[in-house]
Amino acid sequence: MKITKPTARSAGRIFATLLLLGLIALLFSACGTDTPQNTFATKGDVAHDQRTIFLLAMWPAIGVMIFVEVGIVLILLRFRRRRADEVPKQVHGNTRLEVIWTVIPAIALIILAVPMLSILFDVGRSPKADAFTINVTGLQWQWLFEYPDVKDANGKPITLAGDPGTAPSGHANAPLVHLPAGREIKVVLKAQDVIHSFAIPRIAGTRDAIPGHEEVFWIEIDEPGTLHGQCREFCGFGHAGMTMTVQADNDTDFQAWVREKQQPKGTAGTRSGSPAPSASP
Repeated sequence: MKITKPTARSAGRIFATLLLLGLIALLFSACGTDTPQNTFATKGDVAHDQRTIFLLAMWPAIGVMIFVEVGIVLILLRFRRRRADEVPKQVHGNTRLEVIWTVIPAIALIILAVPMLSILFDVGRSPKADAFTINVTGLQWQWLFEYPDVKDANGKPITLAGDPGTAPSGHANAPLVHLPAGREIKVVLKAQDVIHSFAIPRIAGTRDAIPGHEEVFWIEIDEPGTLHGQCREFCGFGHAGMTMTVQADNDTDFQAWVREKQQPKGTAGTRSGSPAPSASP
């Protein structure tokens, strides 16, 4: 039996087929929605607005891409060289067509700018005066959370933090941070040493924590539940373990957690950062 060597054309087809299958697998791997940090599975007002802006930009862009690609294929078919000695007809400009493809995108951009700018101004506004305040400080390699308006038994703000230096060993270093659901929250973000990035994707987008700079923004969580986040700026060897877990509580559970934290040490029955029995919704 004669064995023939694969030609360059057949090898190219095999490579193209494998590449297509790989792209399809990659596409479907991104279709899951039940992931802890899925940006599209939003759980807060800011995240809702950010997803809306993304979709407002994405769908027109996809429409433009399809229109351009179809146009390219039609042009290739219509104006291709049909004989080896043939010179295709030369076309030089079309004023009417150029005006059309300049005016239509300009109108589309103006139409899209109205809702987008409205959303951006709302997301970028200052927190309301009655917003619940939490101070967040990034340091190598943990997040420090402070409740300035919630005092412990000694009259000091309640503070949650992991065990310094243990972050590289895994997620156990991250404290469970309780926040009220259905209420606007003012976040005051800082960094102690290097640049960190604070991100809880289901609530809001990424915010940089920069040494010497105080970043103030607002978030709001729709309903009780557990949410996950992490540092998204490489900040050293322990970066991978610099995670956080947020427990959004209804008003009753949050007040119960506050009362527990306000008890003198040794009477609450839990260590700092651990969930109270009534904290889970």
